Amino acid sequence: MSCIVPRTCTEIPADGPDRDARSRPLDEYRDVPAYVLLGDPGAGKTTAFERECGALGTDGVFVSARDFLTFDPEQHPEWEGTLFIDGLDEVRFGLPDARTPIDAIRRKLGRLGRPRFRLSCRAADWLGANDRTSLARVSPDGRVTVLRLDPLTDSDVRVILKALLRVDDSRGFVREARERGVDGFLANPQSLLMLAEVVADGGGWPESRGELFGAACRQMACEHNDEHGTAAGSPGGAVPVSADGPAMEDVLDAAGRLCAVQLISGAAGYAPPAQSETDDFP
Repeated sequence: MSCIVPRTCTEIPADGPDRDARSRPLDEYRDVPAYVLLGDPGAGKTTAFERECGALGTDGVFVSARDFLTFDPEQHPEWEGTLFIDGLDEVRFGLPDARTPIDAIRRKLGRLGRPRFRLSCRAADWLGANDRTSLARVSPDGRVTVLRLDPLTDSDVRVILKALLRVDDSRGFVREARERGVDGFLANPQSLLMLAEVVADGGGWPESRGELFGAACRQMACEHNDEHGTAAGSPGGAVPVSADGPAMEDVLDAAGRLCAVQLISGAAGYAPPAQSETDDFP
């Protein structure tokens, strides 16, 4: 849904996030030989790739990471263009060693003669310096730029609300979300859609902020990516949890505990096991 608005991103330096980093349009990176686009689930990575790939015309080649790993490059001569490899996280999901898929991608890129490439991944599944260094060995110039997809702006939100969700009073919708304390859902295309669905399904905004927030959180606790859902054993649509996974209430309870610890400690977030801890990200 986010393909109707041009997206911006922020570059992540090799030595870690830069608090003073400047947001730039994604299209300004079209001449970069190789980059990785990170984002949260539903942030719009795939649609941003589709937009950028289309802008390159016949030189752009969009392929899922799963297909890129499955098929023989010799049977796909079109892979000689600029490759947009979408969904590293989807082929990493559930594997005991998250490095295995990226090594397979590197082998394919090597066989293709180290072409220009772009790779998308959920931020939580990116292994930081390890992945950056590994991919740099097969990039055209020995370097890889890492970008973080920026949240939607208010202008983006209003465009999406009007164009795709048929919300006549988009400014009023944004204002109401802010007044009810759920404006955080506006920054992500998928959560924006979920919020709009919650409001639409109930015939309007719920009576209480707690009721609205609870309904939106339950939407977010679902897995909306078919590849992740299928890998977890629950194919099709929004997947609450896998048969072998935790119940939704347990997911929400765990998320609540993490949020409470984060608020009490003043931390900015959490460092995944594969990344080094910092004061802001323990």
